[in-house]
Amino acid sequence: MESLAAEQVYRIERHSSPAGLVVRNYYLDLLDMIMRETEAEFGPARIVQLPYEVSQIQLLTDVEGGRLDMAWTATSIRRERIARPIRIPLDMGLTGQRALVIARKREHEFAAIRSLADLRRYTACQGEYWPDNDILRAAGLTVREGRTIDEMYPLLRTGECDYLPRALTEIDGEVARLGGDDLMVFDQLLLVYPLPMYLFVSNSNVLLAKRLTYGLEKLVEKGAIRALLEEHPSTRVIFPLSRYQGAVALRLDNPDLPPLTPVGDRRLWLDIVPYKPD
Repeated sequence: MESLAAEQVYRIERHSSPAGLVVRNYYLDLLDMIMRETEAEFGPARIVQLPYEVSQIQLLTDVEGGRLDMAWTATSIRRERIARPIRIPLDMGLTGQRALVIARKREHEFAAIRSLADLRRYTACQGEYWPDNDILRAAGLTVREGRTIDEMYPLLRTGECDYLPRALTEIDGEVARLGGDDLMVFDQLLLVYPLPMYLFVSNSNVLLAKRLTYGLEKLVEKGAIRALLEEHPSTRVIFPLSRYQGAVALRLDNPDLPPLTPVGDRRLWLDIVPYKPD
C-alpha cells in the first residue's frame, strides 16, 4: 500500500444533541485508534468535526456528495444505496441489542412482559427515519415517531409513548443526561435484532474505504474493539455481562438487513444474552 506523506484531514459531523454525547466519545476514540493503526500504510491523519444538524439520511447524502468524508450510523438497504458501508460493526452489534427507557412508576408493568404479544399492548418512542422503525413494525409493535431523541423523553412522561428502546452502548449515559428521577433504564427486557453500526464513506473515496477496512480488520484480529468496549468510560457499564442474567430477550427479524451483512463472522458480534425466538 502506498504511504502518503501529507497529513490527511477527514471531516465528520458534530451534532449538538445532548443525548448522544457520551457514547459519541467511544466512536471518536475508535476512529483515533483506526487512524493510528493505519498511519504506517496510509500516512498521518486528523479528524475534524463540523457542526451538523441533519437527519441520518441527509448525513449519508452529504458524505456521498463530498461535504463530509465519513459518518457512522446504523445500516439498511436504503442507506447502503446512498453511500459505501465499511461492513465491520463498530460496536460488535450492540446497536441492535436494546434495553428500554421507561417511567419508573411503570416498572412493575414491564417486569410482567414475557413475549412480543405482551409488548404489543404498548407504544414505542422512535426517531424519524430510524431503521428500527421498520423492524419494530414488522414485529407487530406500535411506534410513535419523534423528530429528535431529545423530544422523546417528555413523551414518556406524558404517556404519549410507553417505552424508548436504546442501544446498550448509549442508554445509561443518555438517561443520566436526560432522564431524571422519574425515568429509568429497564434492562431486564431486551429487544435483540441484527443492526450493525458502520462507518460510511463516499462511493468515490476508494482510498479512505481501504484505510478504514484495513484498520478495522487489524483491530478485530487483535480483539481491540471488544477491549475498547470493556474499558471505555462510555461503554464499560455494560460489563460484566452478568448484569443481564435473567433478562427476557425478545428476538426481532430485520427485514431491511442488507444481504452482504457479515452475520456469519462471529468475530464481529457480541451477543449479550442467548436469545430465543418469540
